[in-house]
Amino acid sequence: MTGMTDDGEALWIESTRGPDDEPACLITWSGFQWYANVAEVRRTALDMVSCAAYAEMMMTLVARLKLDGKIASALITDLLDSRGRERFGTPETVDLIPAGSTRSGDAVVLIGRGSRRGAVLAAEARSMALQWLEAAEATESDQLVSEAMRATYFEADQVERVFGYLRELRKEKP
Repeated sequence: MTGMTDDGEALWIESTRGPDDEPACLITWSGFQWYANVAEVRRTALDMVSCAAYAEMMMTLVARLKLDGKIASALITDLLDSRGRERFGTPETVDLIPAGSTRSGDAVVLIGRGSRRGAVLAAEARSMALQWLEAAEATESDQLVSEAMRATYFEADQVERVFGYLRELRKEKP
């Protein structure tokens, strides 16, 4: 499951297990990989949708009300501050910021982690959010099935083969 940032780099997420054999989502971006737990992935997915909406609101203020871009940005920042939103995303996943391009008129979501930076259009952020939710649900489901298999005396290597096959099937999904 992937989204493409404006710098041409793919941001991948997939269901797996972390190094501690706990359920996790593996996030890959620009050759860098890290794990995030299901709750953090779900929160980030919802934040992607929220950022897309705030970015579109900002660009609507610029396009329809002819507000200066800096004023529209300040208004959205004040609105977010009043709602107690200091950040979107999580330290375990990615940072998200609603933004817009006054040059192109596009609503965008800025994405960052460490020194990596990218941006996606608001519609792409919503599409990515669905993929992140799918990865979170798959991770949670896999954990339940894994526990059921272990409880019914499947061997560890049998369980791993089943989940290896499931990961391959998910990669092939259009």
